[in-house]
Amino acid sequence: MNQEIIWINLGAVNCYLGKQDNVFVLFDTGGFIVTDKVITNRQELLEKELDKAGCNSTNLKLIVLTHGDYDHTANAVFLKEKYQAKIAMHKGDLNLVENPDLDDVMKSFNFRSLFLRILFKAFRKKIEMANRRILSNFRGFTPDILLNNCDNLSHYGFDAKIIHIPGHTPGSIAIYTASGHLIAGDTLAYIKKPQASPNALNFNALDKSVDLLRELNVNTVYPGHGKPFAMNGYKKQ
Repeated sequence: MNQEIIWINLGAVNCYLGKQDNVFVLFDTGGFIVTDKVITNRQELLEKELDKAGCNSTNLKLIVLTHGDYDHTANAVFLKEKYQAKIAMHKGDLNLVENPDLDDVMKSFNFRSLFLRILFKAFRKKIEMANRRILSNFRGFTPDILLNNCDNLSHYGFDAKIIHIPGHTPGSIAIYTASGHLIAGDTLAYIKKPQASPNALNFNALDKSVDLLRELNVNTVYPGHGKPFAMNGYKKQ
């Protein structure tokens, strides 16, 4: 088995191509970032990176979303239409992709640290305005496939297991590959150093999910934000 993870850095958010032999599965799609001065879904850059990797409508077999936040899902409809690939995700985040509203989106701005809570309070109105603009440009969708814990992607040509890791969002998942790599979505991040997500809907659930991931025999973690890192470089906060 020849398995590879290709890191696609879209600037402030990542997606990843899983490649096995000549088959691709795309994990997350990039999208809008609330701090962007100009609203952009990063679609052109993503297309260039997919083309560079040799990904096309004949070999992209599936689009897997690690969770429902718009910075990871905003290009899902476009990619489905261009590559004729089905979209898969956990049912716990359907409200974030089918017809998200401002209340749904603002719930994600829930921070553990006092500094970030104070910062959010100071900029709340600007964040709400940015989210309204983003939501007006977001193309809602219903996924073709609902993934469950322990589902295997081998049917799509890529040997990997789905792990349900609620906390950041109710429907967050990780993808644990047969070669020992972990695509972690926003449950883990690299912000100056490897860490758990600074924001979550449920921090107790997030901590339990991180503990679960640390029990796995993981080589490299591929986070939704920041550079990939070795799991043994993660220190529990």
